[in-house]
Formats: sequence, C-alpha cells, structure tokens
Amino acid sequence: MTKLTVKQKAFCDYYIETGNATEAAVRAGYSEKTAKVIGSENLTKPYIKSYIDDRLKSIEDKRIAKGEEVLQYLTKVMRGEEKDQFGLD
Repeated sequence: MTKLTVKQKAFCDYYIETGNATEAAVRAGYSEKTAKVIGSENLTKPYIKSYIDDRLKSIEDKRIAKGEEVLQYLTKVMRGEEKDQFGLD
C-alpha cells in the first residue's frame, strides 16, 4: 500500500470531518485555486479511498452497538437489572 503524504492524510481526516473534498483540500494546505480538482483527484486514488474507508469503518464500529451488546442490554432491562438513565425508577 502506498504511504500517504502529510497533506494527503490531512485531506482524508478533513474529508471525513466535513464530507466536502474541496474544503478538505483547502484545510489540508492545497491551493484554493486547485482545491476542487485536487479534492476530486484524491478521492479517486485507491490508497486514499482505502484509508478513508478504513477510518469510516473504524468510526462506525465504535458508534454502532453489536448484536450481542444489544441482547445483553435488553436482557438486563427485562430482568430489572438496568437502572433508568433518567432516574425515574
């Protein structure tokens, strides 16, 4: 896999944050005049796309509960072992 340059990594991180390739390119340090083209080109490079996809998957894995985690929580609720988060019980 090709190693990302500092600017490319910054572009990826800003793209994940904003979802806007042009803005990500500018914030990563590319020229405003060429940001739209650079942003678009960066998104077509397989190693950049792979880095972005891997980061998004990692973020998604942390945010979305797994099936086993949901079942454990629901089991605790059904058994009255889980306290109400709002202090109503």
